[in-house]
Amino acid sequence: MSISDLGSAAQIALPQLATPTAPGTLGSSLVSAARGGAKPFRNLGLAMRFKVDVTGLGESLSLGHWTSCEGLKVEFKYEPVRAGGDYGRTHVLPQYVSYSPITLKRAIEKPFSDSVQTWLYEVAAQWQEGDDLSAIGKSVTIDLLDVYQDPDNPAYSWELINAFPIAWSGPTLSAKSSEIATETLVLEHDGFLESRP
Repeated sequence: MSISDLGSAAQIALPQLATPTAPGTLGSSLVSAARGGAKPFRNLGLAMRFKVDVTGLGESLSLGHWTSCEGLKVEFKYEPVRAGGDYGRTHVLPQYVSYSPITLKRAIEKPFSDSVQTWLYEVAAQWQEGDDLSAIGKSVTIDLLDVYQDPDNPAYSWELINAFPIAWSGPTLSAKSSEIATETLVLEHDGFLESRP
């Protein structure tokens, strides 16, 4: 029996061992070997695997995994200026850097939905006291996970500076519906480029 046949047999008979989410197992090693050598999987981020954490609350608050994240975007606003007599080029005057709000969506899940409500409660209390928004804003980290799903070694991370929730919406409840109840959280922030040297 060749190593390719052995790897295929391990993947068919024990698929839970042959999955790449369990690095270091016999099944994973055999499947890797069958695919052309014992090379590890590349550290590519998976669009459907990411988690969100809030820091600055005394201790890190995990908001858990989400199914959708929209708005990871930065725009460099500028003003084009033409000099008199120079018809061949346009000068670019930088104005400001603009970041889009982040919209997170997922199914309601305990205890992570409780963490969201805890954060919203603290923000609402500070908001009613009339505090400056800089006192409300916290750091929110979005960790994109790879095939190994190791939270300590993400494929990439974005740290949103002075992030705070500007909207939350819960599910539409109906006894006639069999859909999963979802929640949506919208975050405003001062960007994610300042957090890197």
